[in-house]
Amino acid sequence: MTKDGMDQFREIDQLLDARPLPPLPADRLKQIEAAVITGLKPVRGLASPGLYFAALAGIFVAVCMAGCYVVGWNGWLALNELQKFAVFLPLTATAGLLAFSLVRQMSPASRHARSSAFVASAVFILLLLIVTMIFHPVQESEFVRNGVPCFRIGMAFAVPAAVLSALPLLRGAGLSPLLTGAAAGGLAGLAGLTVLEIQCPNLNVYHIVTWHVSVTVVCVFLGFIFSGVTFRRSASNP
Repeated sequence: MTKDGMDQFREIDQLLDARPLPPLPADRLKQIEAAVITGLKPVRGLASPGLYFAALAGIFVAVCMAGCYVVGWNGWLALNELQKFAVFLPLTATAGLLAFSLVRQMSPASRHARSSAFVASAVFILLLLIVTMIFHPVQESEFVRNGVPCFRIGMAFAVPAAVLSALPLLRGAGLSPLLTGAAAGGLAGLAGLTVLEIQCPNLNVYHIVTWHVSVTVVCVFLGFIFSGVTFRRSASNP
């Protein structure tokens, strides 16, 4: 702030000190109190963070199990032990970190909400690097024809995961709706990605990155955009 601005603030303080405000009448105070408390309603407190984390984790696992039941697990059978460990360990870690971040974002001023989301992003990038190392590129003559059904299957399970995850998240009062939307979309997208890794036996790295991983990336952007639009609408229509 400039020196002139500071001088103006000092002058205002001096004027306020020089002319103390008269006390308000009792009836006026009651009117102000009535205006403030009008419409206020008691709210039910949030449940424990562990309960919400269990709910999000349960939704994630339930969607993945439903995927195995509906579309099968040929992809799991096609993976060797190293590939299973290298793919599903970072997948599980990323999902857990995002769920933890979402639970933290439900309560204003909670710690580690942003850092957990950033660590989850780093682990997901690590997953991409691992995928490029343990799977090999293969030229496919019908790359798009083989890939589009996988993308549809992934989104078909990501969407219900997002809807179900929104139910506990609506109980919170997070102050970062864009981050919440992106994290929730990422968690739903990871559910779709997990279903695809269990179901699809195509081990072509081009296929995995383009049609499997893209489900998570698309869901992150959709969650970010959806939260941004709904937040602006709620802010413009109080």
